[in-house]
Amino acid sequence: MTIIQAHQTFHLPFPFPFPRHVTDLSATQDREREWLRQVARGDRAAYEHIYRAYYRRVFGYLYRMTSPEAAEELTSDVMLEVWKRAGTFRGESLVSSWIFGIARFKALSAFRRPHVPSVDVEQAQRVSDPTDLQDATLVKRDLRAGIRKALSGLSAEHQEVIELTFYQDLSYPEIARIIDCPVGTVKTRMFHARKQLREALNAEGVR
Repeated sequence: MTIIQAHQTFHLPFPFPFPRHVTDLSATQDREREWLRQVARGDRAAYEHIYRAYYRRVFGYLYRMTSPEAAEELTSDVMLEVWKRAGTFRGESLVSSWIFGIARFKALSAFRRPHVPSVDVEQAQRVSDPTDLQDATLVKRDLRAGIRKALSGLSAEHQEVIELTFYQDLSYPEIARIIDCPVGTVKTRMFHARKQLREALNAEGVR
């Protein structure tokens, strides 16, 4: 199922990025693999490309999956790991899967720390979404409170698949690789996550 199909099925009341043309996506993937190979050789210019391509995305993921307080430090940790571990990337997955796998490990590690607070819904709605690039910001602002409250009511597993699918535009196989589970499990989680989120949004009056 493509992002467009998922969007049409789910009828989410806020904009998500639509997938790029397949040819453009393939070219991007090849370019990112080459950047990572260059980073492994110590190329700082290539690292700058990777940094610019992923910092905001990783920050947005960690912002929603951990807390506003922890997101910046964890994102810096992730990007440092990308620099240090670039040589371990074997090209068997997409660069995006590899980087978000690192980010997920950092998020899970943060949850084990007693000093990392959970996300406060009221606080989160007052902070501008760091992944806002070309989104309809005003529309998102009007709907943010109900959406965040609905998302916060989902389990961590269901929040994660929503985040990786809709916010990060990752495919089910990519998500399966990141969270280390079968693709069928990802699909099952998404099915239940969509159902629960729709019910929660309806209860909040978000149509």
